[in-house]
Amino acid sequence: MFAQTPLFSTIPSGVLDMTADFAPLFQGMVIVLGLCVLGLVVATAIHDTWWEKRKTKKAPHQPVPAPHFPEAA
Repeated sequence: MFAQTPLFSTIPSGVLDMTADFAPLFQGMVIVLGLCVLGLVVATAIHDTWWEKRKTKKAPHQPVPAPHFPEAA
């Protein structure tokens, strides 16, 4: 069947090694998960930047000046 390597000498020869078959799937999952995390970081940064710009565009709150009472008691 297949030549047995010394590294897998403890595994019986009848067991099928599926690691090589699933390696592209696992690599794809890692790449997609990494892209999702990067996407979330970028989306959070854009949202925070947009929110800060929106806060600064509002007119600053100015307190109402005290009324002037001429010659109060």
